[in-house]
Amino acid sequence: MRIFAISDVHVDYPENMTRMQTLSGALYSRDTLLLAGDVSDDLARLARVLEGVREKFAHVFFVPGNHELWIRRGEAGDSTAKFRQVLRLCARLAVATGPTKVTSGPDDPGAWVVPLFSWYVKPEQGATSLFVPRDGDDASLSMWADNVRTRWPEGMSVTDHFLDMNEPHLDRHYDAPVISFSHFLPRKELMFGLSAAAAPSRPARAKRFNFSRVAGSTRLEAQIRALGSVLHVFGHQHRNRDRVIDGLRYVSNCLGYPREHARGELGGAHRNPKLVWDTRSAGG
Repeated sequence: MRIFAISDVHVDYPENMTRMQTLSGALYSRDTLLLAGDVSDDLARLARVLEGVREKFAHVFFVPGNHELWIRRGEAGDSTAKFRQVLRLCARLAVATGPTKVTSGPDDPGAWVVPLFSWYVKPEQGATSLFVPRDGDDASLSMWADNVRTRWPEGMSVTDHFLDMNEPHLDRHYDAPVISFSHFLPRKELMFGLSAAAAPSRPARAKRFNFSRVAGSTRLEAQIRALGSVLHVFGHQHRNRDRVIDGLRYVSNCLGYPREHARGELGGAHRNPKLVWDTRSAGG
């Protein structure tokens, strides 16, 4: 059993949709895909991608990212309703959104794949934020589309709402290695390098976006550790990572925006799903 991962495919860009639609129909036929969010906020495009990869992989897992929960002008309901729509779509297409064991046969120990729903904590929302101060930080997040394209019930703690959904999975008995994945980040080290001491220092200039304000939550990291994961896949930041921290491997493989590829910003970019686990070698 081989497990591949990709995130942030953003198929609203035609070239990204073409890449996802032209994945090999034979290469992955016995394999598993972890699709870690940010496909599209358009449910028709999301369905097209999920249908396509479901035809090419033996198993497909998905967690929504922030883009999936955007509410466009004229759409009814809020982002929690959009989340439920996405889960219903996944169920209809046989795309897994809950813990499932994958194996290639009786002689293969396989692995448990555990999708983790998540969101981010802004620095003003509490100590579980992944915020790291940065010169020229735009505290208003004026460029951040979630501020205008997500809609939540009044008074809701959005991050706790999603992380609470994971709690029943933490106390289960898993009889094979656990591979978890989320859209959002679980720890600071995955943003700025191997040290979480500070973001890179740059000359002061006009206010600019500080990703760490909307990166993730340390509570997600606590859930990953409680699961006993041996590998965690994530997305969201459009920067690729493959690191072992405190005995746990973290992998991010983002397709990202075409302009990011043109500027060489993703780092070690795999423009196709990345092999992250192979039961023949007990790991990636």
